[in-house]
Amino acid sequence: MISFFAKSAFLREDKTTGVFVTRVSSRIRGEEISEYLGAKYNPEERDGLCIYLKPRGLDNLKDGDYVDILDEISLIPKLKEHPGLKVIAMSQAQYEYLKENLKNEIFLIHHHHINFERFKRTRNKNLVGGAIGHSKYAHDLYETIKDALSGSEIDFVSILAYQTRQDMLDFFKKIDFLVAWNIDEYKDYPHSHPTKIINAASFGIPTLTQPITGYKEFEEFYIPIKNMDSLVEEAEKLKDVNYYNQWSERVFNEAEKYHISKIAELYKQLK
Repeated sequence: MISFFAKSAFLREDKTTGVFVTRVSSRIRGEEISEYLGAKYNPEERDGLCIYLKPRGLDNLKDGDYVDILDEISLIPKLKEHPGLKVIAMSQAQYEYLKENLKNEIFLIHHHHINFERFKRTRNKNLVGGAIGHSKYAHDLYETIKDALSGSEIDFVSILAYQTRQDMLDFFKKIDFLVAWNIDEYKDYPHSHPTKIINAASFGIPTLTQPITGYKEFEEFYIPIKNMDSLVEEAEKLKDVNYYNQWSERVFNEAEKYHISKIAELYKQLK
């Protein structure tokens, strides 16, 4: 039996983005995967193999327990004081970083993508691009992208706030390509991950994005851009149906590696 422990996801309201869910990782790597595995989520007592998602502290954990640090990098120096704890990394870049900086055993388990049903998109007659996610600069950025693409007669939609997996499914079913815009400070950041572009790929949707370290395992399966001009240039290429379909099929097949059924097998291998 596997037991997952995490602070549950909850809703937060922002004046710009509206109501959105935070601690999404708890829902993905706690609630969803435990339900799929038939495991326990936040049981009252420890039972079997224990996985702690972003725990506040490590002193109450026992040697052999697993710590899924996700983006809680403040746990890294604490883990150095607890070499008997096992650590789960969420991306290839994070795995390599942790292997280099910790003596703990490190295990790589990616996020599963949201498309459990393996729904594949059919391209719109007129291309529709999209962006998903909230940040302090997202609203203005999405407006800039929308204006840039309008000159090429390409529609662009965005979602700042989403609350459920269904909200995300509904969004991806509308778009033909995703724009995942990265700022320079994330270029070499080892604790990022390619989940957003894998989510898109699971529908057969290619992503236009700036290459960053966190995308290492998926670097052959997105369309690289440098700036707004190259974004428009690459988006225009996707008007070619054959070119689009080649990318769509390529990323769709690769995303299968990250289906919840495949990721669940990695948890089953933990001892």
